[in-house]
Amino acid sequence: EAGYNFIKIVSSDLASIYVHGSQEKIGKLFKEAREQAPTILYFDELDAMVPNREKVNNQSQSGEVNEFLSQLDNIGDSGVFVIGSTNKPDSIDRAVLRAGRLEKLFYIPPPDFQARKEMFELYLKDRPLDFGIDYTVLASLTENYVSSDIKLLVDEASRRTIREQLKRITMETLETTIKNQRPTVSMSDLKKYETIRQEIENDLSVESFSNRPKIGFKP
Repeated sequence: EAGYNFIKIVSSDLASIYVHGSQEKIGKLFKEAREQAPTILYFDELDAMVPNREKVNNQSQSGEVNEFLSQLDNIGDSGVFVIGSTNKPDSIDRAVLRAGRLEKLFYIPPPDFQARKEMFELYLKDRPLDFGIDYTVLASLTENYVSSDIKLLVDEASRRTIREQLKRITMETLETTIKNQRPTVSMSDLKKYETIRQEIENDLSVESFSNRPKIGFKP
């Protein structure tokens, strides 16, 4: 939609059997992104690429994080925009989140009622449906279900329809499928994510300057 080059990267794309090989791959990736600017780099499962160095004992892996950080510094000035996603935000090295790097954080909660309703409409659009499919009811029955859950529900309802030798997916089939399939993200996980979100936001928004030494020459 932006009209930019878009590159998606997963951790295996940067893996190497050689010492410092991954660092070279990281440098090459950012170099190519600059040459093809404007470019959007999207890192999926960011925690696997920039783990917290305080918890990493591998010197090579720490070097990869350092390389990643150096490449990120003010990368936007080169016409390269970086996006990362993770479901383990507490495992990411906090230096990645500093100004000039990945400085804007967005917490993506489970889809709300309207989003779930539209997802059912989207996933069921090209399937044979019986009369009386109530998307409002389907959305109300799937609170805390994420997009992949809803896609799975529709796929499973389709398979059930075939097994039962029905010609069309019925509302009853969908409701039965929902009752038998719980959301993949539990309430305890949601509470944990909310706690992490608040902790990260507090850490980044409240920075103590009072304990810093003054800059200048001592008399």
